[in-house]
Amino acid sequence: MIIKSSSNYHDGSLCLLKNGKVEKHVIAERVNHTKHSAVCEKTLNYFDEDLTNVDYCKLEESHHIYHAAHSFYDSGFSKALCIVVDGMGCNVYLGEPAFQQGTQGRESISVYLFEYPNKFQLIYKEVLVHFKCDITSNNIRVTSTCSPALMFQKTCESIGMRWYDAGKLMAMASYGEDVYDIQDDWFVGKNLWDIKLTKKLESFQEQCNFAKSLQVKSQKRIEELIHNSIKKTGCKNICMSGGYFLNCVSNTYLQKNLPKRINTFVEPICGDDGVSIGLAKLNWYERTKSKRKFPLDTIYFGKEQNIEVGGKQVTLKEVAQLLSDGKVIGIFQSRSESGPRALGNRSLLYDPRDPNGRDKINKLKGREEYRPLAATVLQEHAHKWFDMCGLKESPYMLYTLDVLSDEVPAINHVDGTCRVQTLKRKFNKHYYNLIQEFYNITGVPMLLNTSLNLAGDTIVETVDDAINTLNNSEIDYLYFPEKDVIILNNQNT
Repeated sequence: MIIKSSSNYHDGSLCLLKNGKVEKHVIAERVNHTKHSAVCEKTLNYFDEDLTNVDYCKLEESHHIYHAAHSFYDSGFSKALCIVVDGMGCNVYLGEPAFQQGTQGRESISVYLFEYPNKFQLIYKEVLVHFKCDITSNNIRVTSTCSPALMFQKTCESIGMRWYDAGKLMAMASYGEDVYDIQDDWFVGKNLWDIKLTKKLESFQEQCNFAKSLQVKSQKRIEELIHNSIKKTGCKNICMSGGYFLNCVSNTYLQKNLPKRINTFVEPICGDDGVSIGLAKLNWYERTKSKRKFPLDTIYFGKEQNIEVGGKQVTLKEVAQLLSDGKVIGIFQSRSESGPRALGNRSLLYDPRDPNGRDKINKLKGREEYRPLAATVLQEHAHKWFDMCGLKESPYMLYTLDVLSDEVPAINHVDGTCRVQTLKRKFNKHYYNLIQEFYNITGVPMLLNTSLNLAGDTIVETVDDAINTLNNSEIDYLYFPEKDVIILNNQNT
């Protein structure tokens, strides 16, 4: 059985599922080069599949259930609580006598209990309305309290950022202090789309302090939500999805503070670009009643690229030597990573030992100077360089970990942490072997890793995208490890 599904709102995507496994996942913005765009004709054409005898599923109902399904089926659990936190989901019509007929809100937080193959029940849901309200009935709370994700979005907008710049706000929190007692009624509006933060934050330091306070408030709220859900159901397996869980600081807080008896799984493609996968999987399990499990073991789901490029033949050792000499190198492999993290197939690489490395790479990409940069470290060396806080691995770059060495200042944020990808050879052999060669030369088993794109553009998808990015930047080289070919920036010839 082949199922093709789509998400047609912001952060649109297409998913092709074959026999229960993701065959291909295409994110609309990578094709359209418009951040957070919906699926359009160009995306459909790029999918490049014969759609004869393909079931086509369109996202029209509550997308929180698809967020939940996505995380559940990827987790490998047989039974789990699925926590969904995002800005605003789909419309919810309110049938309580307290509301006028036709009154509706938007789902903002949901908790489902899932069991294989496709049994689920709603445990708790928050429905956001713009008017003063706090009513709970039949596991549904109708409230004017914004979700943590929406608070981040609205704070971004209030200080001149875009709604999807929550990652920048999280970076700013590291420069701040928890000094604001944030009240729910600071976020108000005449309708749900008009909600604004009423608190004035004029200086950069005020913004950083507010970001820190919001970070602390939000992660404690999620911790409380998890404890309440466990108390209600007795289930100690937790799956987390929805855009909020791209918050690596919060994920790390939960990892450190939840009791060890609680088992957690954070969905790496947890934004709305992963909803099409949840839709396809839930549909497949409902139709087949299969009890086969497919725990997530890769997210290189992009369309295979035909890599036919001119350039110089190189060895891994030569590329590693260039990196150790301070060159900036983009790495491009056939199938792109799904989700927002570059994990070695669409990455920009640099030497983490350079004390000026963060400033150099942020300037090259056109990023704000306060923003941190991530690292990819060989799995077997991770615990020597980072406080893994009980994690066995971090393959999808979902946690912010304390840096244990002063040898890698380029990836060490102002608060002494780094967003880390741990890497096993079987996960990405070419990328692993490159870092191994860099380790042989330098004694440092990691590379600075950020996404291969420039500010304002999306992560590159095609070979042409990558070459255009190279030639319009100060990136030194573009490396294609599957072909053992490297291209020099034509500005440097």
